[in-house]
Amino acid sequence: MSDASEVPEHKRRHEEARRAGAAASLPAIDRGSIVANASTDNPAWGIKRPPDRPWPLEARDVSPLQWWRTLPSDAFHDAEQDILLRTLEQIGVLHGGDDLATALAGDVAAAIDVAFALMPIEETTLTVDIAMSVLMRAAVAPNATAALVLAQVIGLTDLDHGLATELSASWYTHGLRHSSNPRKFGRAEAVLLTAFWERHHSGERA
Repeated sequence: MSDASEVPEHKRRHEEARRAGAAASLPAIDRGSIVANASTDNPAWGIKRPPDRPWPLEARDVSPLQWWRTLPSDAFHDAEQDILLRTLEQIGVLHGGDDLATALAGDVAAAIDVAFALMPIEETTLTVDIAMSVLMRAAVAPNATAALVLAQVIGLTDLDHGLATELSASWYTHGLRHSSNPRKFGRAEAVLLTAFWERHHSGERA
């Protein structure tokens, strides 16, 4: 997957009304919502990396807009959450349409719709990074549905570091932990794994 993303020069271009709307519609982030271990015990994920091995990428290594494709859910402590929120507050959408602007303003449903509209992601443009960072903001809040969609998108995207499965599993586990219906949410795991398996094997046949 090619990377055409550049970090924008952050300028406060949101209207006051938009920022007020974001504060009203986006749930406050629960600072204690993400535990240190966001791994899964299901061997069907095919994760071979030992759960006690430190994550090889750190927040300081990349732009906050690239965190969605580099950091697992348990990497978002107070400092990372604050940086993510401030980064998104300072972005004005130049391209991407009304849906992305609505998502950026804090509408979780719009963030999910935009993420699905981007699939399949073949190139990580600035618009993609903004849209997926907005979805990640909702997942961290926490919003279980946003976390599930984030897990799906990551698992179906080719990432240069080869850790897409681990990242996807971390966000799925995070969503499961905060779901109001864990049994129903758990059934989505089989759907995700089937989609990942089909994509992997279709790539091998291509």
